[in-house]
Amino acid sequence: MKKVVIEVPKDKSEKIYKKFKDAVYSVLEGEKSTRFTLYIPDDMLNELIHQTNGAIEKRSRPVWTGLIPDYETANKEDDRITLIEVSTPDFVISPFVEKLKQQFDSRKKEAIAPIEKIIAATESYAEFDKNKIILAAIAGLVALIGLFLNNVGVIIGAMLISPLLGPIYALAVYIAIGDVKTTARCIEMLGLMVFMLVGIAALATFALSLIVPLSITPEIVARQDPNAVYILMALLLGFATMTALSEGIPEGIAGVAIAAALLPPAVVTGLSLVLFPEGALRAAVLTLQNIVGLIAGSIIGAVFFHIGPRDLFAQGLSRHFIVRILWFLAILIVFLVVISFLV
Repeated sequence: MKKVVIEVPKDKSEKIYKKFKDAVYSVLEGEKSTRFTLYIPDDMLNELIHQTNGAIEKRSRPVWTGLIPDYETANKEDDRITLIEVSTPDFVISPFVEKLKQQFDSRKKEAIAPIEKIIAATESYAEFDKNKIILAAIAGLVALIGLFLNNVGVIIGAMLISPLLGPIYALAVYIAIGDVKTTARCIEMLGLMVFMLVGIAALATFALSLIVPLSITPEIVARQDPNAVYILMALLLGFATMTALSEGIPEGIAGVAIAAALLPPAVVTGLSLVLFPEGALRAAVLTLQNIVGLIAGSIIGAVFFHIGPRDLFAQGLSRHFIVRILWFLAILIVFLVVISFLV
């Protein structure tokens, strides 16, 4: 059950009331605005936001969150009193709410997380965060130790703490809503993490080689074998990850799959530069195969689950953007498949 507070200027309140009069629990009339309180089942939230979105004028945002108005228009009075607030109460005891639950249960729909919630979950991954960079570096060093020890348990432990899911998930979401600027930032963050993993692995391997003898273990060799099958695996993992996250499955579970595909090959690329340069190119190709496959699979998942802007005009622009990106990824996949047979 969700508690939804909708506050709009008085001249727009009639539209809101007509749409949700059967679900309105209370109405509070202010001097310039009207505040509605509703209680609805979780799986009706997305539909409610979509309908409310059509009742309130939007300007340039691809999705309307109801919480953060456009910076350029923040000084306008309508923006200050236009709000959607969603919360989850511990419990609600009300005959009216119980009747609503029974009505909605009779026409229950498939629950998919609202786009506003999905974007809120990805915003932090589109910006530089030193804590996530530090966590990625630690995960890389733990994976490096596991690879040299040929210890699968240690490698899996590194996957559990790796934050590599965020940039890929965010990238797919922002491509799906057609946000070019934020998409570019996500690519920068993903590239930074991958290059950092390669660099840290190379430096740590060089330092360790001065102290102890290092050998190429079977776990390392396994990440020096690029194959077109890995692209298919990455596509499926990317799609499955978007499925999990759109259904509200915890990020940590989906993140392990992403880390499994990216973390060890990137680390092997770095250590190979020091110990076995001939294998570095093969490990790098495998890393690229997984990155491209994961991104493509995540975008396909976003399209499949209708993750995108609510505005019709923005939907058209985002579709063009998605098509261009997918064509580029398709060409890149073909190139990487060919390379895998040559290296």
